[in-house]
Order: sequence, then C-alpha cells, then structure tokens
Amino acid sequence: MASPFRVVGLLVLIAVLLAGCSGGDAAPAPPPAHDPPTAFGPPSGTLLRGSSTTLTGAYGAAPELPVALDGTTIWVADSGGVARADSSASTTAVPLPPGRWVAGAPRPVPGAGLVLAASATTVPGSGTTPPGLALELLAVTRTVTGDPAVAWTAAAPLPWVEGQRSVRTAVVGVAAAGDGHRVAVLSATTSTHRASLAVDLDTRRVLWVADGVAAGAVLDGRAPDGEPLPGAVVPPGSQGATVVGAAVPAGGGSGYSPSSVVGLDVLSGARRFVADDGSTALTVTRSGPSGVVVGGRRPGNAQAFLSVLAADGTPRGDVALGTASSAPRCVWDEADVTVCSGPNRTFALDADSATLLWSLPAAGRVPPQLTTAWHGAVYGTTVNGPVVVDARTGRDRNPAPGAAPLVVDGYLGVGTGSGLLGGLVVTPATG
Repeated sequence: MASPFRVVGLLVLIAVLLAGCSGGDAAPAPPPAHDPPTAFGPPSGTLLRGSSTTLTGAYGAAPELPVALDGTTIWVADSGGVARADSSASTTAVPLPPGRWVAGAPRPVPGAGLVLAASATTVPGSGTTPPGLALELLAVTRTVTGDPAVAWTAAAPLPWVEGQRSVRTAVVGVAAAGDGHRVAVLSATTSTHRASLAVDLDTRRVLWVADGVAAGAVLDGRAPDGEPLPGAVVPPGSQGATVVGAAVPAGGGSGYSPSSVVGLDVLSGARRFVADDGSTALTVTRSGPSGVVVGGRRPGNAQAFLSVLAADGTPRGDVALGTASSAPRCVWDEADVTVCSGPNRTFALDADSATLLWSLPAAGRVPPQLTTAWHGAVYGTTVNGPVVVDARTGRDRNPAPGAAPLVVDGYLGVGTGSGLLGGLVVTPATG
C-alpha cells in the first residue's frame, strides 16, 4: 500500500505542474459569448471619466470612440496614450516613446499577435531645419495579463506641419495582400490637411505615403483585422486589395474643398480609379468585404448623395436622400448588412448588392438613432430608450436591451456615459 505521504506529495507535484503550465499571460476563462448580443447587464466600469479625450460627435452624431474590443479586453487611446483595460475598467498603460500622440482607436490584429495604433509623432528640428511631424505605426504586443509594450514602430514624415494634438490619427484597416503579407493602412487628418500611408507588418517598413488622401476603407474580401471571412469573395485586381479614400490636391484642402474618391493599390499606392470628382464633404466607409459607401454633396447643388462602390470603383447603386443636405452615417455590421442613419431616417442595405432592405420611419414605427451594428444586430435609441433591431428585416429584436453601445462584441458593449464627466460606460453582454 502506498504511503499517504507519497500520495499527498504526488498531488502537490501535479498541482504545481498544472499551475506552471498555465503560463505567465494566462487569463481566466471568458464568460459565454453572445453573437450578437441583444441584452446587456448593469455597467461594470467607466473609462475616460474626466479625460481630455473628445467623446462628442459632430452636430449630434454618434461619436467615434477611441476604443477597440478584443474579446473581454478593451484597448483605448486616452490623452495621446494607449492603454489596455478589462471589463471593470481597470487599466494598464502602454509605455510609449516620447513625442507620440495617438488620437484614434487602436486595432487588434489577432493573427499577428499585435495591437496597432497610429501616432502623430514629433520630428525634432536640426540647424536650419524646423521641427516636423511624422505619421507612425506603433505595434503593441497583444497581451491579456502581461505588461503590454511597443514591439516595433514604422514611420514616415508628413509633408505638412500642424499642431500635434490637432491631428486625428486612425488605423483604417489591415489587408492580406500579395503572398499573404498583412498590410496596415493609417491616416492622419486635420481641418486643412490629410495623408495616408501603408506599412507591411512582416517587413516592418512603410510601403507608400499618399498626401492629400484620407483613407476610409481597406477592401480585401476579409474581416477588418485581415482575417478570412467565411464565404467572402476577394475583389478582383492586383493582389486583390484596394484602399479607398477621399482625395484633395496634395498639399491641403478642407473637407469642403472639391474632392474625389480614389482607389489605391494597397502594396504600391498607385491609383486604380477615381470617382465622384468635384464632390464636397466626402466620407468613405466600408460597406462590406469588397465595397464602400460614399456620402457627400455633388458639385452644383447643396443636396446630399449616398452611393455604393465596388472595390474597382464600379457603382453598385445610389440611395435617394430627398432634400437632405448631409449624408447619413453608415456602419457595416461585419457580416452582410450596412446600416445608415441620419436625423430623420434609418435604413439598411445588402452589403453585396446595395439593395435597400428596410427603411424607418414606416407603418407607425419611428427610426432608431444608430449607435452601431454588428453581426446582424442594429443598436440604437428612440424616445423609448435603447433598442436592438434585426439588421436584415428592421424588426425589433429587443425593445429594452439595457444599453445602446457604440462599440460591441460578443462579451461587452461600450457607450458614452451621462453627465459632464460621464466617460465611457462598459456593459457586459448577458443575452
């Protein structure tokens, strides 16, 4: 018969080995995921309360939050820096090199093990050369419990100079191009200037810089992080990846300057197409795996337009906006529907054909004011409070979901809080 002391010793050894196998970055098992969530529990934490980060949208529109969800992990840009947070809003700052200023949402890229951030970076002057600005990619280690750090950077000088804090930076998208390389596309915009660049995540070098172009979408038939989308067709063209944006002449021009929609090769930056030349107030957003929705004003009148273009610039259809003077805000649900919402109307388009699926108000129903859309669910608010509607039918899925998040995944929702110092409220998905 084995000694009881030997049995106890063996059990202790097994426990130690199991603990050691868990790894230094092991995280507790996540709660059940809801894809998509249609109900949310009470707030579990608040981010950016009292922060200098702007959380308001233009003219009452939903703000573009400097936040990205990565499972149960939150990545956030705050006051020029980057931090990782959990669902309780406990944050861990990412140490950045001096002279960096991040203003847009970070972008997790699970396949590369990175979280990407775009920085407006000061370039010191020397002698008779004045200081300048660069647009820089910061590649942060994607870690759940370990200390996140900048693994590497890639930058290119901007051909114009503005106050660092007046530059809005963004990681527009990540494409799979060529022989499988991942390419990140960044943009930097101010009230009078814009530029975009591409960085190869494998070679860690800048591929091109496009002055005068504000990239709005990266099209490669894949998900926003460059991962494959089931059933998606890669758009035709060289290497199958296109950057689409709004362009003004190099050197400057405000959003109300005559502009055009341009398609750029993601590897070379060469122009593939030009559309809507001479339009103003152009916005370009992704409307599906291989399409964009373009809003703006046509030359010669003050009426707004909304059109959908394929990755090669081919028109897929226009949406009649009546006498509206501004185009609605549109969000792709990262599945097969694009939802658009303006002051008096909310509607949905099929992401492939641009066919109108539904429109509200109609039949005694009021339109929800869109906050976001994800995987077949549309989140928004009406006079009755938060609501979730079906992306393809427009029917109510939950008339009282408990929250109307601006950013959502299967575990969490993040939206703006109330009051002067409301910050960002984190709400767990419950159903």
